[in-house]
Order: sequence, then structure tokens, then C-alpha cells
Amino acid sequence: MASRQEQITAIIDQLMTNTGTDVVGAAAVGLDGIALASRMSSEVSNERLAAVAATIMGVTRRVGNELRIGFAEEIIIKANKGMFMVLPAGDQSLLAISLRQDANLGLVRLEARDAARSIGQILTMVYSPN
Repeated sequence: MASRQEQITAIIDQLMTNTGTDVVGAAAVGLDGIALASRMSSEVSNERLAAVAATIMGVTRRVGNELRIGFAEEIIIKANKGMFMVLPAGDQSLLAISLRQDANLGLVRLEARDAARSIGQILTMVYSPN
């Protein structure tokens, strides 16, 4: 049986396959900012990426609470050379995705939600008390 990390990496690989060249990298990270599995370029520090993704989600959750708009479903940062997306993957982790500037955001969002749900299910099974 594949390890948790191997299962999550397979989901990330499938996300990247399903989105063509739009996704340039993706990682599953814990809410504590620890990288669980990653397919980012060698130019990107997995540790820093994980910390940044957890921080972004933490700040966004505080904003959501303060403004009483609810729980963040996804965060998208659009910059002049690309985009960065973070979304919850279950209760204990996040999916962080680096995108090309002209990526098909609709397709990526659909595939990312499926990938995040699958990652969340794997982690729920791992941490389930039964």
C-alpha cells in the first residue's frame, strides 16, 4: 500500500496532468506550515512555500471572521508573472498551487477543488481515531 505522502503526490501529479501547462507547481501543506508533499520547481523552497501558504490562510480566516463573511474557500493572488492559489484540503491541510499568468483559472479551480477534497480524505483516514 502506498504511503500517505505517495498518495498525496499522486493526487498532485494528476492535478498537474489534468490542467496541462497551467499549473507550474503544487504542494500539500499542513496548517502548521509544514510541507506534506510537493511538486514545485527546484527554484522554490518547499519549506518557505508551506509557511507562506499557511500564513495566507491564517490571515484570510481572520479577515473572514472579522468581516463576518465566513470560511475562505480559496485564495487567489494574481501577480504580474503568474498566480498563486491556496485552498483548504480537509480540516488539517491546504493545497497551494502556482499557476502561469494566462492559466485557465476556471479549469484549475475545478481540478483543484477535486484534488483538495481527495487530499483531505486521505488525511482524515490517517488521523481518524478508528
